[in-house]
Parts: sequence; structure tokens; C-alpha cells
Amino acid sequence: MALTDIAADPRLIDTTSHDGAFVVLHTLTTYTGVSLNRDFSNLPKTVQYGDALRMRLSAQAKDRAARDLFRRYTDETVQATARSRYLPQQTARHLQGMRPSDDDVHAQAALIVAATGMQIDKSDTQRTRAIAYVPAQAPERLAELAADVWDDTQDARNKMREAIDKSLAARAKKIPAQKNTDSDTAEPSGRKGPDTAGIAAPPLPQHIIQRAQAAFAPGISAELAVFGRMLAEVPDATIYSAAQVAHAFSVDPIATIADDWTAKDDWQDLGVFGAAGKGTTFLASGTLYQYAALDRRAVRTTLSKSASPEETENLARLAEQLFITALTYATPSSARSRTGSTTCPTLTIAATTNYPFTAAPCFESAIEAPAAVTAAQRLAAYLRRSQRHTPLLGGTCRWLPPGGEPCPELPASLTCEDE
Repeated sequence: MALTDIAADPRLIDTTSHDGAFVVLHTLTTYTGVSLNRDFSNLPKTVQYGDALRMRLSAQAKDRAARDLFRRYTDETVQATARSRYLPQQTARHLQGMRPSDDDVHAQAALIVAATGMQIDKSDTQRTRAIAYVPAQAPERLAELAADVWDDTQDARNKMREAIDKSLAARAKKIPAQKNTDSDTAEPSGRKGPDTAGIAAPPLPQHIIQRAQAAFAPGISAELAVFGRMLAEVPDATIYSAAQVAHAFSVDPIATIADDWTAKDDWQDLGVFGAAGKGTTFLASGTLYQYAALDRRAVRTTLSKSASPEETENLARLAEQLFITALTYATPSSARSRTGSTTCPTLTIAATTNYPFTAAPCFESAIEAPAAVTAAQRLAAYLRRSQRHTPLLGGTCRWLPPGGEPCPELPASLTCEDE
């Protein structure tokens, strides 16, 4: 979906006309028999809160789902972003198209990527040692730079190729050595562990380094302005997140079931009975409360580094719309094909304020199922009581009750959209 299509999306939530330094989001969403977020034991994540054990959806899982929905609007545009370790590989692909007859394309691509400050992974020189979160156009920008400075970087390219060859040779030698290691040939204790450092760039002119790092600039990416990024190896490229996303938790005690399943072998015959495979999936049900907030000033500060004042304001409004809409409707994809977990919130409150706060305290006492309507009434009452100290300045509410119940009484500054 192109950026121009967002205004036609019926899910769009727009709070940009209201004053306030922050936008806050409160949602209540009921899930039945889902596996949204699991721990290392393959069990639904939980949190003990108040008087009950609750179902939990981690902020990371919700954040990832929101980014994916965010990108449906920004893919194939200058807004697009990507998170990957395969920056050298992608840069080399673009460079190969520019210099198809050259053999040193991989070394040159690795050199220019390393010029940004990112180190090349010794075990796989197609990757960086750390993950990079960059504009999707970064590999193309780096490839253009690599082609421009090809003749000026021959010595550095040769050194990078030698470093790559040395790493690959060392790895090829190490793998069979590991297979043949036994107690008689084991290395003595106290020896240093494996070298985890990557391949750094040899000395390069400062203007090349600056141009390489410019490829990482957020430009006009609303996603980077909202969610931020940390590049440990390139501290100057860090962008602080303008968003707060809390762990969602159920307002009612978690209800779990063990779903035992079997897989049939379609070619199994000749009187042989039984399953070709079997297993157990743990599913959970509950009504989740989700809180998130967006710092409007932080979004504009990031965007203003690459855009004019008018562009900054337009992009900031777009970022706000995408953030609120994505956080409201995004559902983690875990086990989606066998649980049909995507659903709409029962209650969505998107509002502006100068004092962002979570309403989690109003759910310290768990609600017995069915919880959605009671939780909505409790949340609305809590927000009304908080108006004196932390007022909501304006915003909207979307109400989709399970049984046609009337919208709960909201703060006067909010308007209710009955679904």
C-alpha cells in the first residue's frame, strides 16, 4: 500500500488536529485460544500482577508486529527501512550490476560497509558482525559510493580482500579441527576463547568515511523517527526512540489449554495405523490491556535533520497516524495460521496529553471473565478521575462491544466512534 493510500484506510486513527506534547494509546483486545508470545518453555508468556497470573504480550512482540504493519504503507517508497546483517551481501549485489566485469566486488562492498564503522563478520563475510537497521536504500547508496571511489581505494580493497581470505581460510581450517578434537588433543584450560572481533576497515580518507556513514542517515523515514535504532558499532548513528510501548497484560486471569495435535501421513497404508507426527501447543485466552505513547517533539527533532520545516511537519503527522493505527491493529504472527488470532480491539482510546501515563493500576484487581465490557468501564472511569492531574486534551475512542453495549462514559475531551 502506497503512502497516498493511508487516508483511504478505514482503520486510520488521526489525532494530529489536537494539541499536546504526546499521543497516548489505550486498547482492550480479547483473544481466544491463541499463541501470541511464548517463552523458552513454549508456554504462553505470563506476568503475576495484583491477585492473579495474567497473560502477557511482550513489548518486543507487539513492537515487531506494529513495525510490520507500519511497513505496509511505506514499502517501495523512500520511507522503507530494513533490519539485517546482510548489508555487505546486498551492497555487493547492487555493485555487481554497476561493475559486472570486476572480480573484487565483494571485497569493495565489504570495504565500504566497514567504512561506516560496522565490522564484517569473520565467520560469514557476507554479513556484518552486528545487525543494522537502516533505510532500505542504504545498500544502493553504499554501492554507488563503492563504484565512485573504486580507483581511489585499490590498496584498501586489497587489504580487505586479504583479511576476508584469511578469515575464510582460518574458518575452513578450524571446522575439521573441531570435529577431530578429543580429550587427548583438547586445548589446555586458560586459553582464550574464540576471537569474536570482526573485520574492520583499513585506513580510508575521511571524505569516504563520511559519505559511507551518510548512507545510514534516517532521511525522511517515519519508522526510524518513531521507533529509533541503536548501532553499537556506529554510536553517532544512534536514533533515540520517540515511542513507549508497554508489555500488554490480561485484565482477567490467564486461561490456558494444551492443544494436542497429530499429523497424518497421506501415503501410509497397508494396515499401518498411527500418526506420522504429534505434539502439543499451549494456547491462552484473555482480554489484553495495551498502553503506548509517542513523543511528538522527538519525532520532529529526528525528521528535521533531513527535511525542511514543512516536510518535517507533514512527515511527523504521517508518523503519528501510522504509529497509532499500527499499534492498535497489529497482531503478532505467531501460530496465526492455526489460531486465526487477528481481531479488532473492543475499546481503543487515542488521545493527546502533556503528561503521558499508563492506566495499568486500574486493573491490579483482576476481572472475572467475560471481562471486556467491565474492563472498558473501569478504564473509562480511571481516565475520567485522572483528568484533574493528567488531562487528556483531545482524541478519539473506538468502541466495538461484544454484545452491543453502550460506550462507557469517557472524559469530555474525547469523542466516541461507535463501530
